[in-house]
Amino acid sequence: MPRILALWLPNWPVQRLVREQPELSPRAVVLYDQDARYGQRVKACSATAEQQAVRPGMPLAEAQALLAEHPFFAGHDARRDRETLVALAEWCEQFSPIVGIDEADEPDTLLMDIRGVAHLFGGEAALARTVVAACQQQGLAVRVAIADTAGAARGWAQWGEIPVEESGSDAPCAAAVLPPGDGTACEALPVEVLRPGPRVLEQLHRLGIRRIGQLNRLPRASLAARFGEPLLEQWDKLAGTVAEPIVAHHAREPLAVRWCFEHPTTHHETIEYVVGDLLGQLSRRLLERGQGVLRLSCQLICRNRPPLKIDISLFRSTVAAQHLLALAKLQLALVTLPEAVEEIRLRAVTTAPREQRQGELFGESPRDQPAQLALLVERLSNRLGRERVVLAELLADAQPELASRYRPLAGEPAAALPPPPPGESLPGPLLRPVRLFDPPQPIEVVGLAQGGPPAMFHYQRRRYRLARSFGPERIETGWWRGESCRRDYYRVETAEGGRWWLFRRLQDQCWFLHGAFE
Repeated sequence: MPRILALWLPNWPVQRLVREQPELSPRAVVLYDQDARYGQRVKACSATAEQQAVRPGMPLAEAQALLAEHPFFAGHDARRDRETLVALAEWCEQFSPIVGIDEADEPDTLLMDIRGVAHLFGGEAALARTVVAACQQQGLAVRVAIADTAGAARGWAQWGEIPVEESGSDAPCAAAVLPPGDGTACEALPVEVLRPGPRVLEQLHRLGIRRIGQLNRLPRASLAARFGEPLLEQWDKLAGTVAEPIVAHHAREPLAVRWCFEHPTTHHETIEYVVGDLLGQLSRRLLERGQGVLRLSCQLICRNRPPLKIDISLFRSTVAAQHLLALAKLQLALVTLPEAVEEIRLRAVTTAPREQRQGELFGESPRDQPAQLALLVERLSNRLGRERVVLAELLADAQPELASRYRPLAGEPAAALPPPPPGESLPGPLLRPVRLFDPPQPIEVVGLAQGGPPAMFHYQRRRYRLARSFGPERIETGWWRGESCRRDYYRVETAEGGRWWLFRRLQDQCWFLHGAFE
């Protein structure tokens, strides 16, 4: 008899985002998407937002009005949700050789066939507790259920009343194990387990049918005519009379190649030739998957020495072996071999879908400019180091020095920023200086008006007399990081024509120069 373990991740879009950005944990998080008919709507929200009456499906503007303190709004990224779930499925293969992803438009459940493997963990109950504890260590909140069918396990994980047991970790263990062959175990589950469409679900509720047990007492012949065949098919899968196979999601073979020398060598031309041959093999495998490499790792294994590591980073994904070899030669030219090389290993660390563009028949095209930029970025990154060729990226933080970060231009997929919620816009160059001092520079002020800007300030042994000032703009944030940030900012113009950005720290009334308008 088959036994299926269902692992459900409640509120998966929010849980995935908070797991990637732990600093969002105490804040009210709202994910929204664009509805073609009704505009921007809340897709999912955190428990903190729900406590303030935010609900999925409500207009985004209404959610913005309800959340007062430090909310975080972001566009829903269904592709990223699925990619992370796929990676989690590969990680779960330590518990079962057959791990599948629930067949839903936006899945949030993993299914595992544990037939013949539960005894390796001390039984089904022990396996369920092990899965929950391992997920908790990964920062995941999960509910687990084991049953005879995938539908029953999935239904119990999502809708069943699972007893909460105290586990060894800080979080409780939510797991249920249904006895084998128990045909009445699903009668208490709601009819939503059968995944009827909105119209069929409304009909069932209008008739007072809310539980599977109520559906069992109705004549089967009339159900197909009234509610359609798909409902009966899901019902049969839940009961096990119709098989619901799990499509196993196997981890892909790692994109890595290697070459072992019969006789170790220190000859650079030989090493470059072998690297070129390995890059050709790797390119063909990438081409079969429709992927291009963004970051490549090369290891030269020397006798009785630590491996020599070479990191090749790219601005745009590619499978061009000759281009990769040219970048590898830039690195190999700087390498001094301490011993003869016994083995060479190549591994694609980061990949992305390949970009394919239509070529031009006549003349040069503006499309060639991105390729020239990519070539420049790649040569600089591989010559100077990828951490030295960076791009400034905006972050959703009111504190100016924390509102951006630098990420390498090469070796990582381009991060797309979600559109700002309606009513919000980025401050322009007249409100925020392009040049910021890191850290803010302390200054001495003279002639301070009551609760207002100074008449004069000293910076780098020079005196600046204020001609005009605008403000204050109060920024008070950062409470979730420990010490709060409370500042009054002023945009000032001096008699010499300079424009500066000053702030007064409210905790101790000290003044700082934070930026200069150019």
